[in-house]
Amino acid sequence: KKHSIVLVAEGCMTAQDCQKELSQYINVDNRVSVLGHVQRGGSPTGADRVLASRLGGYAVDLLMQGETAKGVGIKNNKIVATSFDEIFDGKDHKFDYSLYELANKLSI
Repeated sequence: KKHSIVLVAEGCMTAQDCQKELSQYINVDNRVSVLGHVQRGGSPTGADRVLASRLGGYAVDLLMQGETAKGVGIKNNKIVATSFDEIFDGKDHKFDYSLYELANKLSI
């Protein structure tokens, strides 16, 4: 065989520690690839970081105004807050299955 893949479970040891152990016993090139961001669709882009900052900033503004128990998100291209009561009211909210299917495709 010219190639092998070794999977390391979380909590067993770090991938880097596994790489060091393998290097002590076999004389082959080995590399570590952590799937974290790759599995979620890639490393965060600048736009991802800006969006996260805007959402976080909005959440802090709400807290400073005494607003609590709300989720922050995007609706109709605007940052909005929605009460947890509304989010978890048990009603059948419109669900975008195309986004769900996309997430399944990208997460293996």
